[in-house]
Amino acid sequence: MYQNVTLPFDAAHPLQVAKQGTFERWVEVDGKRRRYLVHIPHGCREAAAGIFILPPDGWTADDLLNKTHWRWLAEAEPERSRPILFFLEPQNGIWHTEEAYGCADGDVAYVEAIFHELSDRHWFNVHESSLYLYGCEEGAAIAQMSAMWNPAAYAGLCTIDAEVSDDYAQKAAQDACVNLDGFEDTTHRCGVLKSDVPLPVWMISDRTQSPEALRFWKHSICADHCVQLSGDTVAYRRTAAVPHPHNNEIAAYEVWESSLPGCAQQAGDSMLHRIWNSFLSRHRRWMGDAGGNLRMYADPLCDRHVEYHIEKIDGWLREWYTYVPECVRQQPGKPVPLVFACHGYTCNGAIYMEHSGWNRVAEENGFIVVYPTAGYGQMCTENAYCSSDNLPLPAWNIFHKDTQPEEYSFFRYLIDRTAADYPVDRTRIFATGHSLGSLMVQMLGLAMPECFAAIAPCSGILFSGLEQEPLSLPEVAARRDTLLPVWMFGGSEEAFLVPDRPVDGNRTAYSLEAWLRLNRMEPVSDWADGWHLHEDRWDDLIYRKNGMPLVGFTRVQDMPHATTEEMSRRIWNEFFSHFSRINGELVYRQNEV
Repeated sequence: MYQNVTLPFDAAHPLQVAKQGTFERWVEVDGKRRRYLVHIPHGCREAAAGIFILPPDGWTADDLLNKTHWRWLAEAEPERSRPILFFLEPQNGIWHTEEAYGCADGDVAYVEAIFHELSDRHWFNVHESSLYLYGCEEGAAIAQMSAMWNPAAYAGLCTIDAEVSDDYAQKAAQDACVNLDGFEDTTHRCGVLKSDVPLPVWMISDRTQSPEALRFWKHSICADHCVQLSGDTVAYRRTAAVPHPHNNEIAAYEVWESSLPGCAQQAGDSMLHRIWNSFLSRHRRWMGDAGGNLRMYADPLCDRHVEYHIEKIDGWLREWYTYVPECVRQQPGKPVPLVFACHGYTCNGAIYMEHSGWNRVAEENGFIVVYPTAGYGQMCTENAYCSSDNLPLPAWNIFHKDTQPEEYSFFRYLIDRTAADYPVDRTRIFATGHSLGSLMVQMLGLAMPECFAAIAPCSGILFSGLEQEPLSLPEVAARRDTLLPVWMFGGSEEAFLVPDRPVDGNRTAYSLEAWLRLNRMEPVSDWADGWHLHEDRWDDLIYRKNGMPLVGFTRVQDMPHATTEEMSRRIWNEFFSHFSRINGELVYRQNEV
């Protein structure tokens, strides 16, 4: 009935998702099956944006697919920007817009059930930073109610002619927020209400808006300023400083209100391009601080400082992004440091560029950053983020599978290639990464430590449950006996994967012991000793040798499985900037800036 394909893995064209086209899907809501459609555009890349689309009463998911311009809009986007479309439908043709707040078997629960499907990467791979809600008329009311119920799940909301009951909005505003984007605060220790979670919202109507809904969203961004954007649109914005200003961008704190006659016709078709390109796609909610971090999106290929590379290396098509600050371009003869920044499982170099904020740190400090993309593969382990049943998605080939490209030769090539193109100071090459990227960084440090002056794995330990023990690999046994500074990070809310305190027998202690041993340092007698609290959030445990901070672990309070620009800044300012490797010997300059 629906046109779709499941593509076999092709080594000649590895950077494509396996499933494309339209698929019929079902979820269970309190014992009842409910239907929706997923449209994955041709050429869609991994970790795509996703849009939940809710039509008016009387429409089906098939009507959205066939009678609106949504599919055309998605297919017309550049390949790396094509969103996955989720076409929802009212049960028996009617949305229950008057359902009670917290209804376990209603329409909001239906939207929630589809949201939870996103963690299942067997069919599609939507990145958590770029999930959006759109609704028209009765579907708009359910979209508003769903966003109020779970505001940290979405990066943007746009509705046409939404009428939300005052009672629903008021109850949501007073309710504690459990989902804080990446972790659940079931005990409400963070004290965040649902109306405290900022969400970019555009409310469009040709009649009176719901005043309580508008008040809810203006409160969420702490709006204190109003500006007329155009003849039909007013923007409410925040001018007061945002929390964690390196992680959040104040421009993303905005709520738009528009009065447009006839805007609901044909489920808003005439507005779709404007809705997507002028509002929704411009916003991202990155995991990091409690509730996530709002920032504006900037296409890396439109940044003249970012160079995109895709070429065949060792017979495999490989991709990477290189960021070269303006100050480096202006002084082509001055050697500068080089940082490799490695993304996590299912992501790519462009996503990690945005999430980690390394470009801004590089611009301020004058060094080059390279963001490589892993080849497509599958993880033979089971946890909340990966499964052996997942689609083939970007995964670092740390165990040298023949079905994936070789990583060590790839990184050696990137070092030589970048140094040939730019004035790289080979004594100051560093590597950092997140999640599986943190393990890739550690494997680089284990196998080729002489190439790096220091490494910083974020959400990074030598994970358990993998196909093979990383320390047992032959390249680790054959490594050069050389000191390598290592600073690991882990969030307090990702203990299921990275234990947030080293304790004898857990993987965090195991990893620190391994790096202490490789750096010829004494074993730790008591893991409870030596902690230092930094800025009331960062618990640092640093082990020194001859005055050098060689092995460290930092536990970040209220942090899920994520990374932030604040973390990148600490890594550079307090760690990378102090080290170099000259003629193979490690040099530490304590007062280096």
